[in-house]
Amino acid sequence: MRIWDCHSHLRGDETGAYVLEQMDAAGIERINLFSAYPGSGRDYREPVTRTEVRRAIEHVAAVQAADPVRIRGLIFANPRAEGMIEEMERGLTDLGLRGTKLIPDHWEPCGELVAPLYDKMQELGKPIQFHSGILYGMGDSSRFCRPVLYEALLNWPRLRFSLAHIGWPWTDECIAVFGRMRAAGGYQTERCQMWIDTCRGTPDAWREDALRKAVPFCGVERLMFGVDGSPSNLAANAPVHVRKDLDLMRDVLGLSAEQIETYFFGACEAFWGE
Repeated sequence: MRIWDCHSHLRGDETGAYVLEQMDAAGIERINLFSAYPGSGRDYREPVTRTEVRRAIEHVAAVQAADPVRIRGLIFANPRAEGMIEEMERGLTDLGLRGTKLIPDHWEPCGELVAPLYDKMQELGKPIQFHSGILYGMGDSSRFCRPVLYEALLNWPRLRFSLAHIGWPWTDECIAVFGRMRAAGGYQTERCQMWIDTCRGTPDAWREDALRKAVPFCGVERLMFGVDGSPSNLAANAPVHVRKDLDLMRDVLGLSAEQIETYFFGACEAFWGE
């Protein structure tokens, strides 16, 4: 069974060879890999320099260059950082990176701060992977990460995006936002601009309920499997997450082999338009 991990974070010191080695050890064929976050570990009000932004972007580009088919590099953008949009455009065009990762850190995803970034991503035809749901970090920023706030993406109808963690603990809300986006596409899933990143965040006690609802309502073709780790812990964590979701999908929800393949690989492939 092919596995595409849609959600993995770089620390900022890895090499491409190391990432590929860890992917092989974990049984991961392809991966969506986010750059280090410019300004990580600091208060959101502290300035972030253009040098920090460029360093993070050039690092993920170097890692991706080791195997651009298996590694899909994304820029972890900080919309408050100096020169963010210009450096992001350089990374996505000149350096060949694939998309952008965003976590609303004391800014609203429906607010004015991030609108120019959405404009640029829609112009470039590149997708965004968002955090959604409760956030175990960045202070009290969970109030900015409610899935319903992403309904504003309707105003950028050509912008593909995903919401992570099935929006836990607001899983029903996340699924409802998907329904709204599908309605905007004429109730045709293939025209819907949204995917759901199912990486954990949804604990085991909630996961069965969330996926019981998401699978029939959204379809497995819009549910992407993810680990939400880093290359350094991928070999330890990925097989555990794969086994838990495989058991749930096959033995509890009764999905076919084709549906399981779509969940673990094909949905992410479609996210990239492949």
